[in-house]
Amino acid sequence: MRKFSFSMAWLLLWLAVTAGIAAQEIPWQLGHEPGAYALANGLSVILQKDDAAAITAVQLLVRGGDRDDPAGLSGLAYLTARLSLEIPDQSKLQQLMDFGSSFSLAVGGDYTLLTVRSLSRHLDATLAIISAILVQPLFSDMRIAAVKELMLHLQKREMDDPTSLMRLTLARTFFANSAYGAARFGNETSLAEIGKKDIQAFFRSHYVAGNMTAVVISDLDADIIKPILARHLGVIPAGPRLPFTPVGLRQLQGQRLTLERQAAQAHVSLSVLLPEATADHFLMAALLETWLGKGIGSRLWSLRSRGDLAYGLNAELKPNREAMLLSVYLQTDNRRSPQALTELMQLIQTVHDTGSSEAELAAAKAYARADFWRENETREHRAATLAFLEGSGLSYRLAGDFSERLEKISLEEFNRALRAWLAPERWFILLIGQAAE
Repeated sequence: MRKFSFSMAWLLLWLAVTAGIAAQEIPWQLGHEPGAYALANGLSVILQKDDAAAITAVQLLVRGGDRDDPAGLSGLAYLTARLSLEIPDQSKLQQLMDFGSSFSLAVGGDYTLLTVRSLSRHLDATLAIISAILVQPLFSDMRIAAVKELMLHLQKREMDDPTSLMRLTLARTFFANSAYGAARFGNETSLAEIGKKDIQAFFRSHYVAGNMTAVVISDLDADIIKPILARHLGVIPAGPRLPFTPVGLRQLQGQRLTLERQAAQAHVSLSVLLPEATADHFLMAALLETWLGKGIGSRLWSLRSRGDLAYGLNAELKPNREAMLLSVYLQTDNRRSPQALTELMQLIQTVHDTGSSEAELAAAKAYARADFWRENETREHRAATLAFLEGSGLSYRLAGDFSERLEKISLEEFNRALRAWLAPERWFILLIGQAAE
């Protein structure tokens, strides 16, 4: 099974829509229309029928991510998530393998996703194992130490990859504390401070039914699958939905940072902080991302043809609930990094001054639609989409409105947002590489 990626999640944010229009005005357009209900313990369930294969995908959304790490305890959300799904013994792991079942997790800024994939005929047995682990995880000193060791390794790997280092640096630069990936895997000091009581307290407060949502897509009829979900997810302790933890933001427009790195390549990026993730802002930012750097027709693509100036370029939206972050970046030879930065800044200036044409906007919408349908062909990704929207504070129903509402954005609206948000003086410059002579 392909792992749920947060870059894919940022693409799926194109689902967001204007808040003032009721979702029911547009018929559901993504498979069978889901239904929503609640278990006796208060856990919300979103259930969709998919007859394409005898497979069930379950996404358990926990409203707790990087932004919920207490001061001085960065990495606590990730550490707790890893421990919550640690298999207690080899026999349970062997059972899941025999069933053909798999599970994974992803921790983000606003929430955590626990993914379970199973052959539908083994769903009952699979959830019996997973729910038993989730309800009574084993927070032993040995397991805690092992996960902390893994996190130290992930920290190093994050520093070795220039794109991961860019994301880490931007998160640390724009967002206070450990929010939104600034210290997802903690650091040596915070990991040394986190104890068993901290993990237990975080688990007891966040891994409760009212703070979780299950998105389930299956070929099983509702009268068959609902008792299974009630039997296994109904054992999760009841508890309230927690409020979102405020995140401190830093305004860094017009500033510049250089990270010295001994490598043949240089990583050149421009980033800008966008408004909070309301429904209107979500869709507009995602279209800007596509228009700027997704596909052959995007504005960034022209840099590829300029004497091999850029051999890797992209636009990337990090759509955090509190504040979205848009970055454009490229990889180039260290000796050409000054030229690359100059041309990238000139491109942003031109983009701001000229705006978009009708043809360019139509192409961006078509690209967004094509990616959306392709990404949601599998039930795992579709379940992740619905969970993502719920975790971002938006209704899962927005997933069915994508195509219709994308078309509602006019050229005038798009260019107005473009000129307000992408003003050249608002961009933050980050260079990663060896200093040019």
